[in-house]
Parts: sequence; C-alpha cells; structure tokens
Amino acid sequence: MTRFVLRRMGAILLISLAIVFFCALGMRMTVNSSAGIPDYNIARFVVRAAADTVAYVRNLPTGNLGSVVRGRGRSRTSVPVTTVLVDTYGKSMGLLLISLLFAAVLGIGAGALAAYWEGSPVSVGLLTTTLLGISLPTFLAALLLQVVEITWYRRTGVRLVPVGGFGWDSHVVLPALVLAARPLAQLARITCVSMSEVAHQDFVRTALAKGLPRRQVWSDHVLPNAAVSILTALGVSVRFSLGSLPVVEYFFGWPGLGATLLDAIRMRHVNLVITLALALGLTFMSINLLLDVAYRKLDPRLRVASGEQ
Repeated sequence: MTRFVLRRMGAILLISLAIVFFCALGMRMTVNSSAGIPDYNIARFVVRAAADTVAYVRNLPTGNLGSVVRGRGRSRTSVPVTTVLVDTYGKSMGLLLISLLFAAVLGIGAGALAAYWEGSPVSVGLLTTTLLGISLPTFLAALLLQVVEITWYRRTGVRLVPVGGFGWDSHVVLPALVLAARPLAQLARITCVSMSEVAHQDFVRTALAKGLPRRQVWSDHVLPNAAVSILTALGVSVRFSLGSLPVVEYFFGWPGLGATLLDAIRMRHVNLVITLALALGLTFMSINLLLDVAYRKLDPRLRVASGEQ
C-alpha cells in the first residue's frame, strides 16, 4: 500500500507540473491573441511557458504568487492571489460537499430501493427518473430552476429560494440541487445495477434459503459486496461535479473557485488562472487517491492483483 501511495504521489506531482505548464502556455497564447499581435511561433510560446512554470514553482513554497485587482471604482483593491484562493476554495468545496452528501444519500437510497423492489413499478419509475438527471445539461437545469422560481414568485408573490448570490442559507439550495442532479442519477443507477447483480449470486440465495430475513441478507451481504462499485460511482460523481462547478457558480453568482477562474481567464490574470486550475486539479487527484486506497481496503482482490499485502 505504501508503494502504491508513493507511486500515485509521484504521478500527482508530474500532472501538477503539466497543469502549470499548459495553463501558462494557454494564457501566453491568449494574451498575445487579445493584444492583436500575430505570432505563430509555437516554440517561442513553449519557451515562455516553461520559464513561467519555473518561476511559478519557485515562488509557490513562499506563497508569493502576485496579486490581482478586485472590486470596482473606488472600492478597487489589490488582493494577493493566495488570499483569493483561500476565499474561493472554501466556498466551492462547501457547495461541493453539500451537493455530494445530498446526492449520495438520495442516490444510494433510491438505487437500493430500486434493486430491492426489482421489476416493480417503483423500481422502473426510479430508474426512468434518473435518466433525466443524467441527460439534462447543467446549464439547462440551472436555467429551468431559475425560471420556475421566478415564475412562481411572479404568480404568488412568495419567494421560495433566492435565484442567485452567496450565502450558507437558502442561497445554497438551487446551486446544490443542480450540482447534485447528475451525481444523484449516476449513483442511483450504479447502486441499483450492482446490488441487483450481487442479489442474484449463489451465496445470497443460500443465505435466503437458510431462513435469514431478506432485509438482513441485503444489509449484511448484498450492500457490502456492492460497495466497491458504489464507491467507483461516487468517484465518477465527484468528477461530474468538479466539471460542472464553474457553470453552476457562474449561473447562480456563487463567488467560488469555478466562477473566479472564468473571470481570471477573461481578465488575463495568469498567476491566478494557474493557481485556481492547480487547486481544482489537486482536489480531483487527491479525491481519486483516497478512493483508490478505499477500494483496496474494501476489496482484497485488488491488493492481490497489484502484488500488495
């Protein structure tokens, strides 16, 4: 297990360097293009991006990554990049955690019920509903919820939840629902399929034939044996959520990592773009590493296949 973790840490380090380099390369080309300077010498961009990467990595341990101007008019102030990162990262990860908890509880619960009542109208209805969550684009789901809320307010005069802005109250409801929609549907379908496959195994039929209560068999045997597949689906759900985060934050005016990254690209803040993209990448890779370790703890076959003890 130690060798596995060290190998993955080495891979994370290399990928992090690649993120810094390609962000620097992309921003160099973007700045050059926006300035109206025709330059098609790719080698020159690569050399400059490599120099930017070296400078960024050298300054990273000290936290001296420059500053950006935020605000408008007289309220414009110079804010360090690290301060922007800390402020936006907490807001994004809080929103992400709330949406994933919501998706995990409802998704795994719905999938387990669909598998338990396999073939019933309830099971078919649950699985059919999840198709909507998987198929609906994030931006469209955000627009639909905003339209529904605005229409309701105009007709009744009662505001259910805010359609935008930041706050750890009712402001989080709509962005969390949109961010949780696809992970919830994915978790429900994977949970249903995995638990249904395990439920048809010989050892489950043997346990039922011995007279054990069906609920006990499902809680003690079916769910634990489907846990690896459910964890895998949870990992995929995190990827969906991280990929949708900038869109959700942009539509709901949530001042988190994704929305700030889009603003930084538009404003050509090179160091801020690199820092925010690196934070997203490291978050994604760290979650994957934790899930891989959990897989090996839950399923000894993975440790045997990789030669681990």
